[in-house]
Amino acid sequence: MMQPHHDPSARYVDQPRPSLGDTVTVSVELPAADDGSTMPVKRSWLRGMRDGEQFWAEGTADGHHLRFELECTQDVQNYRFYLETEDGPRWLNGGGLIDWDPTDREDFRLLTTGGAPEWVPDLVWYQIFPDRFATTSQYRHNDHPTDTSWARWSEWDEPVTSDRGDSGMDIMHQLYGGDLDGITAHLDHLISLGIGGVYLTPVFPARSNHRYDASTFSFVDPVLGGDEALIRLAQAADRAGLRVMTDLTLNHTGDVHEWFQAAQADASSPEADFYFFTEHPDRYESWLGIDSLPKLDHRNAEMRRRYYEGPDSHLAQYLKKPFDMAGWRIDVANMTGRLGPIDSNQDVAQAARRTMDELDPDKWLVGEHFFDATLDAPGNGWHGVMNYAGITRPIASWLGKFTALGAFMPGPGQPPRDGVQMARAMDAVRAATPWQVTVGSMSLLSSHDTARWRTMCNSDEAARMGFALLLCLPGAPTFFYGDEIGLTGDSSEQARRTMPWDESQWDRTFLDWYRSVIAVRNDHVALRHGGFRWVHTDSEAVVFLRETADERMLIRAARTATGPLALSPASLRASRADGVFNADDLDTANGAFVLPGDGPTLQIWKLT
Repeated sequence: MMQPHHDPSARYVDQPRPSLGDTVTVSVELPAADDGSTMPVKRSWLRGMRDGEQFWAEGTADGHHLRFELECTQDVQNYRFYLETEDGPRWLNGGGLIDWDPTDREDFRLLTTGGAPEWVPDLVWYQIFPDRFATTSQYRHNDHPTDTSWARWSEWDEPVTSDRGDSGMDIMHQLYGGDLDGITAHLDHLISLGIGGVYLTPVFPARSNHRYDASTFSFVDPVLGGDEALIRLAQAADRAGLRVMTDLTLNHTGDVHEWFQAAQADASSPEADFYFFTEHPDRYESWLGIDSLPKLDHRNAEMRRRYYEGPDSHLAQYLKKPFDMAGWRIDVANMTGRLGPIDSNQDVAQAARRTMDELDPDKWLVGEHFFDATLDAPGNGWHGVMNYAGITRPIASWLGKFTALGAFMPGPGQPPRDGVQMARAMDAVRAATPWQVTVGSMSLLSSHDTARWRTMCNSDEAARMGFALLLCLPGAPTFFYGDEIGLTGDSSEQARRTMPWDESQWDRTFLDWYRSVIAVRNDHVALRHGGFRWVHTDSEAVVFLRETADERMLIRAARTATGPLALSPASLRASRADGVFNADDLDTANGAFVLPGDGPTLQIWKLT
């Protein structure tokens, strides 16, 4: 029998995005037995916190639901349920139904500060590393107002170097000349995939191909085509119905950044206090000890004003017209504002969010975070994070090679897990995260900082199935350019190979699969905005529901063949299961929905 269920989606909360002071109705769905009877609950209460003290609200029965009134008086309003069942009292929180007293860490949470824009999970996002996606070649050999003497120019079909050279930086200096007009010229490819959003890694001038060592935030790198090329891309994307966002490093600048150059030149300059000098001018704190990435001191009000606080800041500059970026991805958000005992991380996140909300609350702010982001993303700063902990690592540990996951764990990589362990890892992160942060986060399998997803996986079938699984989970699914044509790469640098535009080099099986599963997500609101709950988990297969008030989708993901699985129609409260993706219709002639046992595969049904 399934357990009582609640999640803070619109299916169970009548106002999932409340304002401070609103009273909302929340509900718990009680499970049905195979004979259709509803699990009995003698009495029930909602337990919440107000100003540091608990309060209680008794529930009322309404068919197979329990309903509660919750007054939202906090920025982050937490709550859980206490149920008197036939088996004794039980708590219901984000971790499920339990018979012991939990901490508040896994309480359900509603945000009264406003969650991510509602369009965020509606879009499938396509990440582009600008130097490697496409080139028009028109800016490569121009005279530039910025220094390109550091660059080692390569032809488009040359392989990515693995030689770091004497300086250790040669791999970062290889430049292919990809530009923003090249992206604009290939928007038709993205449109044909069903993509809704484009995320660009940094576009500012720098002395590396990754551009995380910016020399200025005042204008776009002329090697990419400058400001006008970004404007052309934004306008063309808007006409095509796509959104574009790019990348900002609030943690550090490059050592050739105009602020840092001024700081080194004059210890009494305003800019000298933007950084952490231990011995002026040549000893200073930097990101992971890399001298070319000096770390910013967010205690400095002038730096904050120039960079991310207020309508005249650089953060605001590119959100306004004519650039009109859809938001920002913040590089190393987990480290930003942190140095030893100094921790202004949440202050930075909230200040950046405040600037964006005052300018346009329909913009998206997402932070990079490889680890446990549950304390760093309570909902009033970053709208969401790159969900490596709650999506990438669990799926990769289930479908990936033991040796291919070094981006996530040291030594040989992430240990392999089974389906039950994967589900528990996902649950642990989701239970400790406000729902609006979960759906406002990037869900991803790989990026410019990891090996390619296809290379991580045990088989091509598992790689395709993993991508389909990603598109069925809560969040904003995001994948790296070229994954859709089967590109490979066993490290982050080898993953950053150039996009081959000779279509004879494309893996059509991958391309067709990506297009078809993206189309399914785009066609079904429950896969974008529905709640989430497990129906069945075992070592080789997992089954779960995504549900809105008007649509319910059943998903099975299997990494190997498992044998059929019979599910009770009464327990699912469904009479039909119509095949939507890679699946036939299921009937109840034998008294059960019998899910097929093939694998590796992912299958989707619509329940009615």
